Amino acid sequence: MVLAWASLLLLACASNPKQIGKDPAWRQGNRVDQTVRAPRTAELAPLIFAPSGAAVTFYNDPLIEPAPPHPLGDAIVRAIASHHARTGSVSPKPDGRLYRAAAELAAVVPEDAPLAYPLIEFALQRNGIIEPSPHILVIWGPLNQPQAIIDKLSERLPAILGAGTFTRVGIGSAVRKKDGEGVAILALQSSYLTTKPIPRELPTGGDIVIEGRIDSRYRKPEVFVTREDGSVDRPRLRTRRSGAFRTEIPCTRHQGRQQIEITAIDASGSNVLANFPVWCNRRAPMSVTIEPTIDDTADITEPGRAEELMFELVNRDRKKHGLPPLASSPRVAAVSRAHSQDMQQNGFVAHVSPTTGSAADRVRAARIRTSVVLENVARAYGVAEAQAGLMNSPGHRANLLSDLVTHIGIGIAFGEEVAGRRELFVTQVFTRVPPMIALDAAKKRIQRMLRSRSRLLRDKSLADLAQEYARSLATGLPSDETARRMAQKLETLANRYRRVTSAITTVTDIETFDVDTLLNDKRVTHYGLGLARVSHEEQGEGAIFIVILLGQAR
Repeated sequence: MVLAWASLLLLACASNPKQIGKDPAWRQGNRVDQTVRAPRTAELAPLIFAPSGAAVTFYNDPLIEPAPPHPLGDAIVRAIASHHARTGSVSPKPDGRLYRAAAELAAVVPEDAPLAYPLIEFALQRNGIIEPSPHILVIWGPLNQPQAIIDKLSERLPAILGAGTFTRVGIGSAVRKKDGEGVAILALQSSYLTTKPIPRELPTGGDIVIEGRIDSRYRKPEVFVTREDGSVDRPRLRTRRSGAFRTEIPCTRHQGRQQIEITAIDASGSNVLANFPVWCNRRAPMSVTIEPTIDDTADITEPGRAEELMFELVNRDRKKHGLPPLASSPRVAAVSRAHSQDMQQNGFVAHVSPTTGSAADRVRAARIRTSVVLENVARAYGVAEAQAGLMNSPGHRANLLSDLVTHIGIGIAFGEEVAGRRELFVTQVFTRVPPMIALDAAKKRIQRMLRSRSRLLRDKSLADLAQEYARSLATGLPSDETARRMAQKLETLANRYRRVTSAITTVTDIETFDVDTLLNDKRVTHYGLGLARVSHEEQGEGAIFIVILLGQAR
């Protein structure tokens, strides 16, 4: 499954969208390829995955073991290096942690289904790897005949290596038949950040300290944490222009799994560079139980039915967390569907498309009026798998459980079949259609915001002028003429105020109005507020002109 999370854009003003979140792409471009023999018809039982080797104590421990000698692995690494030598590109480096994870997965990979992503993630994490799942190639064949494996691999290798930039490689194998037949797993992974060692568990509490640096192609790192109660935190982050960052995540008052995500932005949008758990006041588990992967698209012939199924799962998850269900928007779904088709046809999984831009661009081009745009994108092999993966990502989860959004549009495009499972490209776009709010209620709401964030005093004279100002703008009077008239009237207050400044905006949703940006002048002592309804060309009939006059008393 490839996931990409989530744009969170607040369109406070139609001409100047305000970004209040990110749109990271998770596991961008990675997938599982598997050569499959005849499928078995017996029902699969739950799998308990409990590797015998000891798990590491820290993620990114510098004292990791080198890649072990591995005849088949060495031959594969040589084949990879030969390809990169021909193309003039940099070959991925063998990574001992990835070798161990691949070997553990080779012992349990099913013959008739793709590897379940919880298995892959558990193997990576117990071996100290924080990056999202790698591109994995599963090859069945006679392990005592390495050349046969290499021949199979050579058919796929150029396309796989040409599809991404991989920085590390790992190979593992396991004999699965008495005649020497078995499976080899090739794992190719990208890594775009480095960190100091991070503990996998803090059984006696403390702080989870994350200190690292993102690759130079990225900017604006962010950290998100899903707590044990399902809530998502964004801890304070100290950053430098060099790409270095540091944060401390409190652990003492928390119990169990804390899912941590590190994101950063490049030309394709914001990407998830790491996603891993740390266990607070508890030991990290030594095993994981995986339920059989169910092909919930086996009887689905049209993407529309898959979209309906995902819509049901989204509202199921919201109900579990006490949130109201989302309404389905056909217009937003059309935007989502077009983006999923774009990703499928052009082989990418990201929020920023070379042809249509960002999620906000696509919604705006469709002339959909909304104060909030959020987007999740994913590649998976089942609807339930995609939804579960999105809920396991703190950033995507925050979008799915947002209390701001009211509507969703889901678009799914079918891709290739892999190990008998249909590949899905998924886009979820969330929007907000706010209720029409009375002007008196809106004014009281903004006044409460002002009182809660400052000690400003309301001045009736300023309020009367602000209200007149708002009404003049709403009637269509030219703004320069309105400003001239107001300036003349403000002169009557010159004996009371050293100066008066104005803040003017148009919104459709009071809940998204950011009053804090108005309160950066500590010398201001009084305010006046005026509101007027307006039919806005882009924002619609529900738009409201907000005028706030801020005075500095003599």
